[in-house]
Amino acid sequence: MNLRTIGTIVVLAATAACAEHRPTVTQAGPGILEVDTGRGVALEVLDWGGSGRALVFLAGGGASTAHEFDDFAPRFANDFRVLGITRRGSGASSDVRPRQFSDLVDDIVAVLDALQLQSVVLVGHSFAGLEMALFGSAHGNRCGGLIYLDAAYDYTDPELGRIFEAHQPPSAPPMQASDSASIEAVRDWYARTQGFRPTEAALRATRRFDAAGRMVGAITPGSARWRIESPPPRWESVICPSLGIFAVPAPPESWLPYWDALNSLQREGANAYYRAFAPWTEAARTAFAKPPQNQMVEFPSSNHYFFLEKPDEAERVMRDFLAKLR
Repeated sequence: MNLRTIGTIVVLAATAACAEHRPTVTQAGPGILEVDTGRGVALEVLDWGGSGRALVFLAGGGASTAHEFDDFAPRFANDFRVLGITRRGSGASSDVRPRQFSDLVDDIVAVLDALQLQSVVLVGHSFAGLEMALFGSAHGNRCGGLIYLDAAYDYTDPELGRIFEAHQPPSAPPMQASDSASIEAVRDWYARTQGFRPTEAALRATRRFDAAGRMVGAITPGSARWRIESPPPRWESVICPSLGIFAVPAPPESWLPYWDALNSLQREGANAYYRAFAPWTEAARTAFAKPPQNQMVEFPSSNHYFFLEKPDEAERVMRDFLAKLR
């Protein structure tokens, strides 16, 4: 075998490997796509329609799926191509553990490649902020903008764990039998106790219901079981314009919908939590706002799901930012 033959074999092998890893997209249902990343992971991608610049929503951590945006994301479909990605390990996406945190960002890139989207604006909630910051650092040429929905925090900071260990806000009143009797009853309970009504699809992706329609438990996703090291966000290394919208829980009686149902001891616990948590969140806002490309907006008296609690106001703030992007 001569060198030319060996070279040809190497080129063909490399071409075949690239073909194997090329992400593909198929229609999984009405408004639902499935993207095969080519690396053993299939991702649920919601397509809310629209045209123009791509606006891609990323769910928070734990059991969250892109369906948490089913009521909010379509508000933008008149001006943008609006999509949502369910992270691996949750919902209808593959339950395949990432080897490292960057695999989660590679999944986002695979979706963009499959849909032939060169530059996008990412909109992420909570834990998704860590993925967005890494995406903005590693793939700045594809980052048209980033919008953090109470997500521009350093969740790797050990101080956060110490705060939650010492102080936790009081839990919502527990569900009664009538609250779990049907999916609508569950949605009503959320509206009363959390200030927002989750979509039916979001609940079905994270809760179990029996044949009679009663909620009988929660679905524990793979992503909630994994323990992978997350890199701290490096705001200064993200060059694309970024908007951080922060929910500011103050005072407790305005952000806890169930404040009136708490006894005096529980209310004192809520105040103690706020006194410990407020300086940490203020420091996070200050750190995020330092780079000149970052814009910070505060939502006072709001909970972590402020975009579902106050969708009109959240949409307005986001549109103001989006209108300034080139």
